[in-house]
Amino acid sequence: MDRIFPKNFRGEPGSALHLFYKVLRKLPEEFAAWFSLDAGGEDIPQLFLVWRERHGFLIQVAPTSQRFVEAALHGDLFGGDETVGPGDLGRGENEVLERFVSRASEEFGPLAGELPVKKLVVFPNVAESTIDEVLLLRGEQGTTYLGMQQMDAGRFERRLAALAEAALPATGMIHLRRLFTPESVVPDDFQARRTADRNTAAATRFLDFDQEWCVKNDLDLLPAQDDLVHEASARTRLVTGVAGSGKSLVILYRALLSAKLHPRARVLVLTHNRPLRNELERRCGRLEGTARNLEWSTFFQWAVRSIGGIQGDIWSPARTRSALIELRSGLPSLDPLSPDYLTDEIGWIKDHRLLTRDAYRAADRSGRGTRLTARQRDELWDLLSRYQHLLHAQRANDWHGVALAFHRAAVEEGRLGFPRYDAIFIDEAQFFAKCWFEIVRAALKPGGHLFLAADPTQGFLRRRQSWIAAGIEVRGRTTRLTQPYRNARAILAFAREFYESRRSGEDAEEGLNVPDDTVLESISEVGEAPEIIRVDTTQDEIARAVNEVEALREGGLVAGSLLLLHADSRLEWALRAALEAKLGIGQVHDLKDGPMPATAYCAVTTLNAATGLEAPVVILLGVDALLESENDPRLSEEERTELRRDHTRQLYMGFTRAGQRLLVIRTAGRSDNDEADSGRIFPLSPGRPA
Repeated sequence: MDRIFPKNFRGEPGSALHLFYKVLRKLPEEFAAWFSLDAGGEDIPQLFLVWRERHGFLIQVAPTSQRFVEAALHGDLFGGDETVGPGDLGRGENEVLERFVSRASEEFGPLAGELPVKKLVVFPNVAESTIDEVLLLRGEQGTTYLGMQQMDAGRFERRLAALAEAALPATGMIHLRRLFTPESVVPDDFQARRTADRNTAAATRFLDFDQEWCVKNDLDLLPAQDDLVHEASARTRLVTGVAGSGKSLVILYRALLSAKLHPRARVLVLTHNRPLRNELERRCGRLEGTARNLEWSTFFQWAVRSIGGIQGDIWSPARTRSALIELRSGLPSLDPLSPDYLTDEIGWIKDHRLLTRDAYRAADRSGRGTRLTARQRDELWDLLSRYQHLLHAQRANDWHGVALAFHRAAVEEGRLGFPRYDAIFIDEAQFFAKCWFEIVRAALKPGGHLFLAADPTQGFLRRRQSWIAAGIEVRGRTTRLTQPYRNARAILAFAREFYESRRSGEDAEEGLNVPDDTVLESISEVGEAPEIIRVDTTQDEIARAVNEVEALREGGLVAGSLLLLHADSRLEWALRAALEAKLGIGQVHDLKDGPMPATAYCAVTTLNAATGLEAPVVILLGVDALLESENDPRLSEEERTELRRDHTRQLYMGFTRAGQRLLVIRTAGRSDNDEADSGRIFPLSPGRPA
């Protein structure tokens, strides 16, 4: 049986529980089993076993030996002045079962009577015949006692089948799961694919089997000293999958569970942007509150905090781009390259710590797309030198430089007190650069856990770099989630068609997580087709978005169900200002400022900061600014291909943020046959006019 959670046994080898676990492992796939992760163990039984999704068994494992039971049967076992008899065997285990079933039945509904779940006390070290003798002496009991010494899985299965009488009602099964595995419940407000008006609640959902396997398997963060000899390096795991399959959910639940089970461990969760970090921390509070040994941070928040702050200005990519336009004068081989490409290449050089001209000349640029001649590499290095001198003269830096300073302190000089963490979790890890991962590994204790969630469909390791090139070994350590839970079928089909219509043959070889027909058909809720709304200008886009938001609010869309994304970061602030003027102060929340408060009506952020976010309703603006930039005549064909690929992934990500409804507001000046539109996906819906 593969569906045991956690799959790895967490108790003492050779114990009674371990012996019983070995029998469980051999049961057929009709069974699923959950071990309680409650550290106390006094109020919750050790195991909940389900057969054919209808019959439930609550099980306690007794460590009692054959010799002890025989002595109790013969009356020659004494505990102080009192003889231990057959009626005393398994008493403590039975009391745990009775208390749990009584509480579960009372909370389910006292008028419904006791839930039809079987209670079992199993004795792995005692023969079945001996337990049968005990039962004859003690009389009828509501709990089944079962001796299992030398019992094989086949016989145990037949015993369970014979005990299975009345099936649990579906609501009763959900109720027991909720009480037994509260760490696996997904709250209603974590589900974007839900009816978002008039406070209609979603059905109770648990982590699915694949998600729960990722969350609960291999949870021992504090290995024994002997184990460190064999496993000195970090234990790395990767979870990937289609959009909305629960990768961020796995990160959240596993990090929280790790911190809860190991209060002495230090656990760090990293993201690449503030909105995702804020949303994960908000959800953590919604589940359990803040664990004292669990830290949440973006990579650069962690960097700045670790190195003790930064001095001077930090230049944005836009400011760097402007500086490079001025500095490239006299470097003629760079003329065919766009300022955006030069900005990206300089960032790539820094992220890979190519600190000398010779290192850059010899660097493997596989996956960079645009090929560079030897002269272009030399002149790019000259441009980088000019840029660095300008930063130094103005006592400024950029974020790539901050990462380099962090690397120098953490890895090269070792002056930050690393290693420090027992486990580090990274969400949207495809955006982390090579030198970032080197810092992460330096921060992990020997034998520590590195757990990654990533979707290469949304961009891969910042610049199409393989995991191996980034120094991360994930072969044989990857779980792919295949079932989407976020999007209604119409939205995911729309996003897929857009992606497929624009992706190149090269992308087809990368094993991207684009849903196939089987995945789409598995989504029961069809939902509304995404709506394209045409306006005349970029200013009209904002005005129309404000009107749509007001109409949604008047139509009953509840607060917290709406996310607005703008693809142009320069106009995102104008969108927020216009919305606030219409809806009122405090009704529009910038997700970069922190978790969304309950008092706000809608959230706003930039498209490039939206990875990992979701909402029942999403409004997307600024699409045409991206698409039109692909027609810039200054771009080489290689650059154009790269830009098209990046925009395709970025927009696919934006579309798949929506659970129930997607509105895309576009300027009407473009032709539907324009190459940047791919001639297919947007013309499918003529859209509403302004």
